[in-house]
Amino acid sequence: MRSDLYTGGTVEITSTPQSLLLTFMGMHLLRKPIAVSGASIVEVFEWLDVGRSATRSLLARMTDRGMLGRHKSGRKTFYSLTEHGSAVLDDGSRRVWRAAEQSSWDGQWTTVALSVPEDARHLRHRARSRLGWAGFGTTASGLWVTPGSRDVSAILGSDFVGADLTVMIGRAHPPTTDESLVSDAFDLDRIAQYYRVFDARWASTDVSVFDAEGAFAARIHLQADWLFVGRADPLLPATLLPHDWPADTADRLFRSLDAILGDASTEIESHGLDSIEV
Repeated sequence: MRSDLYTGGTVEITSTPQSLLLTFMGMHLLRKPIAVSGASIVEVFEWLDVGRSATRSLLARMTDRGMLGRHKSGRKTFYSLTEHGSAVLDDGSRRVWRAAEQSSWDGQWTTVALSVPEDARHLRHRARSRLGWAGFGTTASGLWVTPGSRDVSAILGSDFVGADLTVMIGRAHPPTTDESLVSDAFDLDRIAQYYRVFDARWASTDVSVFDAEGAFAARIHLQADWLFVGRADPLLPATLLPHDWPADTADRLFRSLDAILGDASTEIESHGLDSIEV
């Protein structure tokens, strides 16, 4: 149906089997008291060009990591989201269905200085991941910054209790400006390119040719790609963005195609997945 990798300029958007599985689970299991059979998941992933053994291995890994729960009914195995898996995917769902831009901003910034010992590099990676997902960027001086007032302790979690951490909330003052913080901490050109690559890829896709199975699979790819783009975007306030920022156009395209593909795959949504209540 499509390549798992497509590029535009210096950026690329990729869909891995894991990202597709998480997207599938978020679309069809999140906030629902159901479990889907492993056989149905394997069949869906064949539509996504992922082999049976690879899908089974992925289900086993996600179960071992505590993302999925395994249930037996007769000779069949079913999978549901755990509490941990639901929390992770709920966060991702908010990113998928967010507005393209924040509508208001009080002019304040949250600034974070964090020092992690050399022998705790795993925490350094964890801090980058969590702060980056929360919309922080790093300045040349090593500070993490994001517009607005943020609860950094909640973002970093209990792993960083007692860490060498400084958090300040306030406005920029000369010689620092809002514009200089944005240009220093965020690569807007690269982020914009992600949106343009997404737009070019999906605007040229003729979704009318898909049957129910094709539409079902295409919708998973669409949402996985949109989440990939969302991970790169800190969702800065509109006042800090260029006037020709491409997020709005891409957001409208995503929502339109998602609705069309959802309607085209209703039959599978309603009757094609073998599931039980849990």
